[in-house]
Amino acid sequence: MNTSAAKVAIRVWESEGILLESYAYSSGRVEPIPKHAHAAYQFALCCDQPGEYHYRGAWHQLPQGSLSMIHSGEVHAPSERTDLVAPAYYWMMHADPALLQAAASEIAGKPMGLPYFDLVVLDAEVAQLYRRVHRTVEQAASLLEQNSTLLLLLTQLISRCAQGHPIRPLKTARPAVLRVRDFLQAHSADNVSLEQLADLAELSRFHLCRAFRQKMGVSPHVYQMQVRVDRAKMLLSRGMLVAEVATETGFYDQSHFGWHFKRLVGVTPGNYLGRSNNVLDKPG
Repeated sequence: MNTSAAKVAIRVWESEGILLESYAYSSGRVEPIPKHAHAAYQFALCCDQPGEYHYRGAWHQLPQGSLSMIHSGEVHAPSERTDLVAPAYYWMMHADPALLQAAASEIAGKPMGLPYFDLVVLDAEVAQLYRRVHRTVEQAASLLEQNSTLLLLLTQLISRCAQGHPIRPLKTARPAVLRVRDFLQAHSADNVSLEQLADLAELSRFHLCRAFRQKMGVSPHVYQMQVRVDRAKMLLSRGMLVAEVATETGFYDQSHFGWHFKRLVGVTPGNYLGRSNNVLDKPG
């Protein structure tokens, strides 16, 4: 048994009214956390091993890869174990109840109360979206990608996992979608937020995302990325340096640009015109 204290590395980000945390524990001794409650909803993903919670009067096992959800204000406690035999990694998200209630009301198209979740969700698609939210924030993706990914996660959490929260039928919004499409084409390099696009469309963020995907076949942030890459191809063909193209088209840095370019085009920017590759093939 490892008798030394486990080391923990914590990283924290804030985005769109939520707090995101990643916890990386080494093996070793740990101090159990006592029972407590949060004003925020708490969502946690067991990334590489199972977990355990005492919640609503009983102990619950959390399978590896499962997403657990603690309701606002409810008392809970994690495992009472005092020894980690192997390193452990967890992703946490804390969301303001007002954000969840507003999301539920927009999705349903009428005033709704706070969404109510069971503790454990074994939904692979929702868990994958949860991972995407963390990665877009951690990798400093565009505001539009961060906003859209979070909005999609909230939509799926509430519509698939909460009790009694239907999605309202989608009304046509073709003129609004075309305004947003034209704006994204004209301002593809700008770090626009979903809120800005919703104001332009005069729609809620939820309605805009659904209507845009229905009309254009992709989400607003995916469309923005496609427009950026198309413009990058044109600038590369004119002889502009890869680093300059990355900045000109609105990417976070050169490696972030190279990763997205290769994903959509099939080759790195450096190889696009037959030159030697000078871009890392991974996100920044």
